[in-house]
Amino acid sequence: MIYVAAGLILGIIAGLNLNIVYNPEYIVYISLAILAMFNTIFNMLYENKSGELTLLKSFTFLLTDLGFALLLGYVGEQLGLPIYLAAVFAFGNNIYEKLRKIANISLEKFNKNK
Repeated sequence: MIYVAAGLILGIIAGLNLNIVYNPEYIVYISLAILAMFNTIFNMLYENKSGELTLLKSFTFLLTDLGFALLLGYVGEQLGLPIYLAAVFAFGNNIYEKLRKIANISLEKFNKNK
């Protein structure tokens, strides 16, 4: 747990101190990549709680989420339509669903220990 906290603190410090400039045209792709990573993180947390976590499955989920989201973003950019919003809604829904399931598993374990 200490490694996670240290990594989070170092990441925040590095992000605030590094002056990284990106092209504003890529904001759709950056936001989709961040959402895909959050989606994979919550999937991994859920699988860890339910005992089904494998590295290969998590890596595959990350690649497919990233690939599909970025493809939707690219097609939407080419067509001039906000198709990427479908990926945003799907990732948001999945993140909330996994968060709810993680909370249910944690509450069940808490109630069993009482």
